[in-house]
Amino acid sequence: MLISEHATTIESCRFCFMCRHVCTAAVISGRESDTPRGKGLILFKVLKGHAEYNAELVDTLYRCCLCGLCDTWCKADCHPPDAVLAARADLVAQGKAPFAVQQIRDRVLQTGNPFGLPGEKRWGAVGGPSRFRERAEVVYYVGCDTAYRQPQIAAAFLNILDAAHADFTLLRNERSTGKPLALLGYRDEARAMAARLAADIQAARPKILVTTCPSAFDAFQSDYPAMGLEFRGIEVLHATQYIDRLMEQGAIVPREQPAAVATFLDGTYLGRTHAVYDEPRRILGRIPGWTLREMIWTRELAYSCGESGGVFHLLHPESSHNMAARVLDEAAKTGANVLITACPATKTRLQASDRPNLAVRDIVEVVADAVTGSDAPA
Repeated sequence: MLISEHATTIESCRFCFMCRHVCTAAVISGRESDTPRGKGLILFKVLKGHAEYNAELVDTLYRCCLCGLCDTWCKADCHPPDAVLAARADLVAQGKAPFAVQQIRDRVLQTGNPFGLPGEKRWGAVGGPSRFRERAEVVYYVGCDTAYRQPQIAAAFLNILDAAHADFTLLRNERSTGKPLALLGYRDEARAMAARLAADIQAARPKILVTTCPSAFDAFQSDYPAMGLEFRGIEVLHATQYIDRLMEQGAIVPREQPAAVATFLDGTYLGRTHAVYDEPRRILGRIPGWTLREMIWTRELAYSCGESGGVFHLLHPESSHNMAARVLDEAAKTGANVLITACPATKTRLQASDRPNLAVRDIVEVVADAVTGSDAPA
């Protein structure tokens, strides 16, 4: 069993209550089994042969949103999300993945996205064929959530690339990075999909691979190297890092915008995993007319909407909705009238909870408005 590789975490977590009050899933559900300690107890019993995976235990292991706040909070160097991922891979190997999980896998494999939407609809917001070229200095990987759920973010980033006169291309046959499959426990399928995408990216011979999707950013930065898929000579950047660089170089210059008070939500992958905290704040600080206020739970301790990999809400929409409402409540305490994210999946979750006094925007959209001179309201 793969969980045996995480025996130290499992045996430690089953005794410890220290992170139960910050566990995103448990705070929302109120279930002790959803805490890292609860999962530690479950996995310890399985590991020692005292229990087998039944439907209830399996469901518990897929209720973790993998936000990583427990990992950050831990002082004993334990990594509960890694143990959960190993358990899910064990479940897949034993043929015990829930039907809903199998459905997502099938959609990803058949259509290249977890929503099961046609591939030809991926590019509805990107314009004409000039966006696709054989070679370019920059490859923009759009991602499933951006392409299908938040195409306006893709359009905004393309406007930024145009304003900076960047030499860029999209991938005509773009598909999922494979990360949703890995998060659900399908490691072999994830690697096969990743290898195909990596080959397409390398064929364009870019110097920079940039994405507006933090899950894709983490896949390129962490998952692919772990799979032996190295991007030699290609710098991987999230859009906030790339935009911060463009602004520093003077390639794009934001114009004065209508006054707004904003607060920024740090995400799981961009923030806790890769510590990209300063770049988004520098970007917002360069926009004349905008004021930034910080939430109490921010940076590495920021709340999560369960956005990791974009699959949690497909399995547990009500819990995802409640997680988003919690984030919105926290943002409202700052007195801001705009909540800024840097994650398309997060923006989708937050927008589903209609708050008339708190607009939700992606940082790429905000920059595009400032650079292109749009007067779109915040």
